[in-house]
Amino acid sequence: MVATIFSLTVMVGVGTSTMPPALAAVQRTFGVSPDVAGMLLAVFTLPGLVLTPLGGYLADRVGRRGVLVGSLLLFAGAGAAALVAERFEHLVVVRLVQGIGAASLGALNVTLISDFFDGHARVRLLGFNHSVLSIGTAVLPVISGWIAAASWRLPFALPILGVVVAAGVLMFIPPHSHHQAVSSDAPAGAQTNRGGLAVLLSISAATYAVLFGPFLNYLQERIRLLEPEGPALYERIGLMVGLMSVATTLGALGVGRLSKRFPLHLLLTVACVLYSAALVLFVAVPSYALLVIPTVLFGLAQALNQPVVQSLVARLASAERRGTVLSLNRTAALVGQTVGPLLFGAVYRSGGLEVVFIAGAVLTLACAGVLWRWRH
Repeated sequence: MVATIFSLTVMVGVGTSTMPPALAAVQRTFGVSPDVAGMLLAVFTLPGLVLTPLGGYLADRVGRRGVLVGSLLLFAGAGAAALVAERFEHLVVVRLVQGIGAASLGALNVTLISDFFDGHARVRLLGFNHSVLSIGTAVLPVISGWIAAASWRLPFALPILGVVVAAGVLMFIPPHSHHQAVSSDAPAGAQTNRGGLAVLLSISAATYAVLFGPFLNYLQERIRLLEPEGPALYERIGLMVGLMSVATTLGALGVGRLSKRFPLHLLLTVACVLYSAALVLFVAVPSYALLVIPTVLFGLAQALNQPVVQSLVARLASAERRGTVLSLNRTAALVGQTVGPLLFGAVYRSGGLEVVFIAGAVLTLACAGVLWRWRH
């Protein structure tokens, strides 16, 4: 069952992490500009803002398995349609349908872990799940690049693998798993702690905004400024992003062990402080080599952040509402992913590069303060 859940996590990455080489192939094939090709990423992400909560609600009502199988088959069907796409407009429609199919996957994988595991085991598996996602983020672009060299359609057809995952769901996930959860940290029928949930969702949105704003959008500019004449700029950027993924993967493997020694809210506070320290150091370090320090700190913050947030969110909801509540956390992350580049883009235009990183540091430090006040 755990392997099936982790395969759902990989499918989330199939829709996003495969895109950089695929978009480059589309630009070359259809002669479109990078901003136009970027529509293929936007139309995939946008359905999740609306359909992720709906998928969680339906999973609480009719069962996780039915929603997952339907979503995976739709995802896979749109992947098959990519093989016969002839025009860029066709590909936009294909990606939109893929986004609809994938909308619930990133929430229901976490929901299943929360259904069948509790306490330290839940945190440990959520950490492993985050490691799987990080590994996929590193490996899937490489695979996409290989197959894009053969045909620009092939990266967009990878969702066909969803058929195999759907078969695994049918075989290993009980049909009414939402009624068979082994435990719930909240009493049956209890009302969700809305104040605590609002704090946690805000932290998810803020930290994803920082990830997709200062780190993924503006670290490259910081590297360029530190070594304007340095060779192999793209390789050096990729090295730092890859290093962050490695730190996240390794750090997330130890989250379960840390949860046995420290309260989860303290681990989340530490994550927010690590984000803030890393963002300040991105501005302060004087050389490319020293960027290793804040990059590793940022990766460790990532390792702590989502597994701990997901576990805390799962604690706040009773078993019969867990799918809905966890889907809201996924939606908050998507909001941060969407708003982050826009928000920090405005900061960059008004204050410059250093202010982008300082603003991110202030935002994450404020998250630590809000979290500390909520717990005390």
